[in-house]
Amino acid sequence: MAFHQALRRYTTSSAAPSCVKLLPEVAEALSSGRPVVALESTIVAHGMPYPQNLELAKDVSQILRNKGVIPATIAIKNGVFRVGLHPDELEDLAQAGEEGRAMKCSTRDLPLVASKHRRIMSSSEENVQWGATTVAATMRLAHAAGIKTFVTGGTGGVHRGGELSLDISTDLIELSRTPVVVVSAGVKSILDVKRTLEMLETLAVPVGTWKSDEFPAFFSPISGVKSPTKFDNAMDVASAFLTSSKELGMPCGMLVAVPNHDPAGQNVEIAIQEALQEAEASGIQGRDVTPFILRTVAEKTDGDSLRSNMSLVKRNAEVGADIANSIRDLSLGGSTRETVLSSRPKMSPPKSRVVCVGGAVIDTVASPENEIIGTSNPGKIHRSDGGVGRNVAEVLGRLGSTPLFYTAIGKADGGQGIVSRLEKECGVITTTKSVQVADGNTAQYLALLDKNSELVGGVADMEVLSKIPIPSVEELHGVDYLVLDANAPVDSVTTAAKNGVRAGSLVCFEPTSVPKAKLLSSSNEFMECLNYVFPNEDELFAMAKASDDGGVESEEGQDSSDEYKPVRDAALKMLSRMASDKAHIVVSLGSRGVLLASKADALSSPEFRHFPADVVSDIKSSNGAGDTLCGAFVHALLRGAGEEEAVQFGMNAALLSLDCAERAIS
Repeated sequence: MAFHQALRRYTTSSAAPSCVKLLPEVAEALSSGRPVVALESTIVAHGMPYPQNLELAKDVSQILRNKGVIPATIAIKNGVFRVGLHPDELEDLAQAGEEGRAMKCSTRDLPLVASKHRRIMSSSEENVQWGATTVAATMRLAHAAGIKTFVTGGTGGVHRGGELSLDISTDLIELSRTPVVVVSAGVKSILDVKRTLEMLETLAVPVGTWKSDEFPAFFSPISGVKSPTKFDNAMDVASAFLTSSKELGMPCGMLVAVPNHDPAGQNVEIAIQEALQEAEASGIQGRDVTPFILRTVAEKTDGDSLRSNMSLVKRNAEVGADIANSIRDLSLGGSTRETVLSSRPKMSPPKSRVVCVGGAVIDTVASPENEIIGTSNPGKIHRSDGGVGRNVAEVLGRLGSTPLFYTAIGKADGGQGIVSRLEKECGVITTTKSVQVADGNTAQYLALLDKNSELVGGVADMEVLSKIPIPSVEELHGVDYLVLDANAPVDSVTTAAKNGVRAGSLVCFEPTSVPKAKLLSSSNEFMECLNYVFPNEDELFAMAKASDDGGVESEEGQDSSDEYKPVRDAALKMLSRMASDKAHIVVSLGSRGVLLASKADALSSPEFRHFPADVVSDIKSSNGAGDTLCGAFVHALLRGAGEEEAVQFGMNAALLSLDCAERAIS
């Protein structure tokens, strides 16, 4: 099928055209309703030198992931239209520009470059050939894939003197016919900003500036040209875009210009004017002008332009992620602004492969400067969102697994804020059914640490967590992993575990605390539902002791030649009571690492593997490291990892959380 025919077919199809190959992660996100942001490849191949281009690409991807959004770099590889690249492909693309293996491609070039690549690859053993897509080409392929938001550096426009030369970027034409939100730092500063906005008005393209009345000029927030409108927040953008594309059926995209407030802007503007004169004197024209200007300005400004360019792209990514999330939320809840501003989506969320049930807690952490004495102790107090279930959901969300979270909060004192931040900042899904808003306080926990950041003790006000709603069997159908903490009543947690088993989900349990771990583990009905348990050493011993026939002794009095024997004995006892078909215990041993205890089925002998911990010289706080381990472990399983690989991934994630004193996870 020809390229343009495929694009036309897509306008009435729910799947991307056969000529467009999606990275599996991108395809999964789009099919499940998760937000995806498109990224152009010209900025990687031609926009800046290697390795800064690769560093920027990685940083932008991470910014998006941190907000629960999947990045999708768009390019042509060996004649194949690609939406989403593997890390090794991204690195090759970053080097391909300087090596002459990447052709700059606007919309008209897409079929030409793809055809040329295919002829080359079929007749020789050439290195990988790339087509680096411009704003216009990226928009076209993003729309073909079903992506609604696209982040770039700057967009093209009307060139200076364009009223005579008619040198006008295809980016403007593509904005008039392709319904994608383009987030940029405005039109490139080498262009005629005023005439560009006039052209966009003629083409009926909605244009607005992010939190400013003045349209930016790429490096500088100041252009002297008034913006057609101002967007105060991401929901304003999402509402306008969906009104345009869905309610009015307008075929156009939307341009959101984000001012660049990097202080080097004015110096760069002066250098741009000088570079423009040099380009004209050297006879440089057309598509070669922008790369020449960027290189020349980088030399003149001693790298200020490169640093400013990288800074503005990262800022655009932050705004673009918020817009993508808002479009997702607005699409779930309906097409009117009033629906967006209501507290919860009214329609069913995209199906998640992992569900978390547990506590959402306001955590207060007190850290003294010196040894604790029996009076007031000088130190620091930090307040943050916490709760074991919430922490695990945040980890899964930030890593891109889009969990659905069940919890209970109070009507006042910050509970709604906890849920809102999970949705907006972490990519966690909640619904009116999964979040019970009850009378009274949101759960609160006060932790007192010693000067070494170890937990001394805490006070918990958790009454509202007795009202945590429990997902039904029907709601758990299609869910791969059900993660439970011990904050809900025993009967409720047991019912949730049994529903998970009936629905075919693998059930994971984070014990939460020694008393709660002991209480729940006394129930054989609960224990036999479990496939994965994530206790620390104390919780493991408490759970083992709660069994009917006694328990295991703690390490005290045991054979000192094998320090892990008591842990293995306790884990062995636990495994015998867990699910018969597949059971694993991931025991956190603090500075001694992690012990993985596993059984493949009822007839197999248990296997144990110890994973030493890296030496950490400066631990800010160990609070929440176990929750991070649990969430990252489950995320790795969802991505196809085995248990041993998942432990390693979880330990690496937990290591990051040790460096965060202000909150449970980093």
